[in-house]
Amino acid sequence: MISLRRRLIVLMLGVFALAWGVLTAIVFWDARREIHAFYDDRLEKIAEVLLDLSWHELNDEHETTEEVLNGVFSERLIRAYDDEAAFQIWYRGHLLVRTADAPAAERFIPGDGFADVLYQKQMWRVLHKIHSDGPLEVYVGEPFSGRTELVYHVIGQLVGPLLVAVPLLVVLVLVGVRRGLQPLARTECEIAHRSPTQLTPIALAEVPVEIRGIVGELNHLLEALAEAMARERRFTSHAAHELRTPLAVLKTQAQLALRAPEGSQREEALHRLIAGVDRASRLVSQLLTLTRLEPDVTRTLRGELDLREIAREAVAELAPLALERGVELGLDAPEPARVHGIALALGILVRNLIDNAIRHSPAGGRVDVRLTVDAATVTLTVSDQGPGIPPEERARVFEPFYRVPGSPSGGAGLGLAIVQRIVAFHGGRVGAEAGPDGRGTTMRVVFPRSEDSPLHPLPAMTETS
Repeated sequence: MISLRRRLIVLMLGVFALAWGVLTAIVFWDARREIHAFYDDRLEKIAEVLLDLSWHELNDEHETTEEVLNGVFSERLIRAYDDEAAFQIWYRGHLLVRTADAPAAERFIPGDGFADVLYQKQMWRVLHKIHSDGPLEVYVGEPFSGRTELVYHVIGQLVGPLLVAVPLLVVLVLVGVRRGLQPLARTECEIAHRSPTQLTPIALAEVPVEIRGIVGELNHLLEALAEAMARERRFTSHAAHELRTPLAVLKTQAQLALRAPEGSQREEALHRLIAGVDRASRLVSQLLTLTRLEPDVTRTLRGELDLREIAREAVAELAPLALERGVELGLDAPEPARVHGIALALGILVRNLIDNAIRHSPAGGRVDVRLTVDAATVTLTVSDQGPGIPPEERARVFEPFYRVPGSPSGGAGLGLAIVQRIVAFHGGRVGAEAGPDGRGTTMRVVFPRSEDSPLHPLPAMTETS
């Protein structure tokens, strides 16, 4: 399991360790460079002093070089500088003076200037200088060990306190991370102590900026859930109310059939019972259809469809119902009407519109289904010759369970609600308007032909121009 606290602690300690390592390396190399420069400068000063003193003695009133360098002067040089460095003094190719730890017969280094050499199983730093006025040479050297000890001493003086401070740093990091994450803990506690029905948004005042976006999205989700639960409660209430009456009627019809004498009365009662069962089944089917149609239908379910073929199938399916009610049913679709949509949903939409028109048309009336196509849209109209819908009621007919006052009983008020939701799926618009010549009602649905048409619910239209 991923722990944000653990990751922060590890990250902070890792950054500190990296910074400490980089700082130590910088200090080490800088100290090493400065110490080497100091010791090299010291060797050069010793070499210059030895050259000057030796040259002065060689050019004094003494008769021979050996008297100068093998006498008291050489002993004085060795006593003065033996503790400072090992050295050799050469004159005209002859070794005149050397310290005990300097080579006895060969030169310290073959070249001029500074050089690093392996001598007596350790590395030495050696300087070779020649006097500017004569053939006098000096070799001055010292082991690297002194320099290295000083470098590590400096590093120890710097890094040592840091090592002592590491436990304190770890404690400070732990405390700092814990205090820094307290707002997250409070937000977690607030969410954890909520009941499943508490869907009010979380207050953003105490929420850190870093997670305010996450909490904001969570609030959007809570609002959506609250709306969905309210919608479901309303739907359940309406559904229970709508189912209560058909079930009561079915019970009454069953009792009448049970008490009816043999013969035509019982047969009539049973037919009414069957018709009631059909109405209840139709209501349940519409309720299930409505609950399955959610606004978040994925775009991947969509494909290119010919709405004319869907309309033909719906007209053929509902032709027996129209014939039974004495209603003429016609389809006018001269050309293919291609849209991007969901075939099953569009089939439900067309059937509901035609079924609604047939049931509200009088015997001898006519229901016309038309499809028109232009560059950007496909328009479906279903017109009947029924009593029509008052203008003030046209927007409400798409509400679930709403029925126009004075309309024939038997419907549940769900057919057009289902139509509106399916239209919303496909980014279209639907509205009710007066039928041709002011008679009846025309339902007009406009679909975009673009494959990228939006999927979002649209408000119902009260008028269509």
